[in-house]
Amino acid sequence: MRKASSVILTTALILAIGLGVKYAVNHYGNFNYEWKTSFTNYHTYNLAGNSLLNGYIKADGDVSVYILTKEDFEKMKDGESFSYYKAWEDVQSVEFNGIKIPDGDYILVVKNEGEGMRWISAKVVNKKE
Repeated sequence: MRKASSVILTTALILAIGLGVKYAVNHYGNFNYEWKTSFTNYHTYNLAGNSLLNGYIKADGDVSVYILTKEDFEKMKDGESFSYYKAWEDVQSVEFNGIKIPDGDYILVVKNEGEGMRWISAKVVNKKE
């Protein structure tokens, strides 16, 4: 009997912690999203609508950084003309300082522009307003 009740209590505690984390992410954004990796084409990060974006991106080669919709990202990948909310093209570093993200379904896209790039480091803090 004791084992069954402890299993139920443990399961309830794990569920409560998971719901708390989900609530925090949905209402306050992702606090410390970090990349430190190599990549060939694109890195994407989903942004919370009606939020503020802070952080940085640094790379050992040229990158282009865009804030755009998922539909425009698909156009970019297909080589079509696309629109963006904000862009930094052919840079090695970008600093985000309180950039307002409109309400909607926006993503942050980092596109590799350089040959032989070995790493990119990013810290993104995206908080609901």
